[in-house]
Amino acid sequence: MNNLTLRDFAVRAFRARLECLGINVIELFERVILQRETSANTTQADHSPPSIQEILEAAVTMSGDPTIAFQIAQGLDITDYGSYGFALMSSSNLEAALGLFFRYGQSFLPTSSWHMTADEDELIMRLDHSEGTDHQKMLVSELAFSQSYAFMRLLASQPLEGIRIHFNYPRPAHAAAYEYFGSFPLEFDQEYTQAFLPKHWLNQSIRTGNSTTNVLFTQQCEEILQSMTKVKEVTTAVRRLLINSAGEFLTIKEVADQLHVTERTLRRRLAAEGTDFRTIFDNIRNTLAQNYLSNTLLSVAEIAYLLDYGEATNFHRAFQRWNAMTPSEYRGHTALSSN
Repeated sequence: MNNLTLRDFAVRAFRARLECLGINVIELFERVILQRETSANTTQADHSPPSIQEILEAAVTMSGDPTIAFQIAQGLDITDYGSYGFALMSSSNLEAALGLFFRYGQSFLPTSSWHMTADEDELIMRLDHSEGTDHQKMLVSELAFSQSYAFMRLLASQPLEGIRIHFNYPRPAHAAAYEYFGSFPLEFDQEYTQAFLPKHWLNQSIRTGNSTTNVLFTQQCEEILQSMTKVKEVTTAVRRLLINSAGEFLTIKEVADQLHVTERTLRRRLAAEGTDFRTIFDNIRNTLAQNYLSNTLLSVAEIAYLLDYGEATNFHRAFQRWNAMTPSEYRGHTALSSN
């Protein structure tokens, strides 16, 4: 079964980028393990996977290039991030994309976290690290900020202006690499590592925005995120396959075929997890219907078509059964709630 997490997509792209830069990933991992063994203060070996901090530091050592974090970030494609990348690209504006980032993008750097605060004119995005040496934290900051900037520059329909960036470490010897951020004011030796974003450009539309596809990709992200904490593996796999086939939903037989089991076996395993195919299917349809009604201007007939209903009246009856209100009433209710 496909149990990829959001972070798995990033790891794949990251490894591929290292290889493109001439860094053998297996050799790099071996170097990290050797470094652990030679510097350990305990007799118990650490067999955990190399952290992003260790990987970046080893990449600098192997390449002899202190700017390696910038080079990795600049070569990563937003589509390498799977559903998350496509959700960003289909967002309506930069504010919506930021909301997705804080919901789903935090999982890419497990020992670092972004926090957002606001004053009258600016949003402040602060990056904090819970682990690593000062050098390792600097490398992670370089990677995170350069990639975030690259994504914003790709998504924005207008030039990004008015951003300021602070770093809580001294100006490095390779400070010329920071010219990647253009003419933005950069300050080192500050209290925090953070970016100041003007509020006014958050309303900028995204050139590839598409509210219909955004609903699907965002739901895929949510399914993946939720599955990371679920133990009902078969239910999770069925939900993900149905979400991915939205618009031309798979039948139970087609789902069973993709999971390499018989339809009877699939029904039995779902029953053991306390559910059935129809319940999962209705839940997916209802979730998508609510998202379409809340986040798009699609008509009820268009939504019925996207959810694979032959007639809008059938969708209308199903939605009322699920939510005790009509689609139009639900749309009006969510519109009032958002005001």
